[in-house]
Amino acid sequence: MDKEIVALEQNQYWIFLTDLPQGKHPIGCKWIYKFKYKADGSIEKYKVRVVAKGYNQQEGEDFFDTFSPIVKYTAIRLILAIATGKQWNLHQLDVNNAFLHGDLKEEVYMIIPLGFKSTKPNQVCKLTKTLYGLKQVSCQWDHKLTFAFLEMGYQQSNFDYSLFVKFVDSHITVLLVYVDDLVLAGDDLNVVKSIMDAKFKIKDLGPLRFFLSLEVVRSSKGIFLTQRKYALELLDDVGLLECKPVTSPMIPNLNLWSKKMVFHILIPSLIPG
Repeated sequence: MDKEIVALEQNQYWIFLTDLPQGKHPIGCKWIYKFKYKADGSIEKYKVRVVAKGYNQQEGEDFFDTFSPIVKYTAIRLILAIATGKQWNLHQLDVNNAFLHGDLKEEVYMIIPLGFKSTKPNQVCKLTKTLYGLKQVSCQWDHKLTFAFLEMGYQQSNFDYSLFVKFVDSHITVLLVYVDDLVLAGDDLNVVKSIMDAKFKIKDLGPLRFFLSLEVVRSSKGIFLTQRKYALELLDDVGLLECKPVTSPMIPNLNLWSKKMVFHILIPSLIPG
């Protein structure tokens, strides 16, 4: 929590001791604590962040555009297949505090978070950059990252806006983006890593092992993809972790229930990417 406070203050994400203009509505905020897991299910790190209560925002006043693209599974499988055939390196990067890099165009005021001190009562924070929880945070981060890639000479795919490609002489570098997780593929990745670290401060996670519920295992024979962890988590969510396999999709002579089930969780989770 102390590290997060220092990061927010050093990067000047808000201006303290600001009087709330007449007609403006401050949004609330809260501290959120989370775990980040490895592919084997063990805890990789503990995370804490200040999150704005974006549900208090009012459309047309403190937010407008909210759309941001999400990488398609088709693009992921395509790049992994090409990387296997071309013997490309596959690495993964994590952008530190990604959502805090976005430029905030609207005027957004927020109640001062717990743990921060104010010398005057009834003051609010005027946000100068995007903060986790804001309606437009993902959209603004995508704009920031896309502009950085284009500035570096990458071409954005018209098929998938989260796919970027760069050709330099006989070298090629491919980038796949899912929010703050980046997959790099190509024969020389050091240059893009250095530039990205200078722009955003990244964490190099090394060879690709786990991305969007896909566990990646590479060998001399190629790449093996599995969703074992995802399947186990899904079974656990619906209380079927101890279930037994059957030879048919449904048990014969099953009496259907009128009781509500968790189909709203199962159906979208089972749709192929």
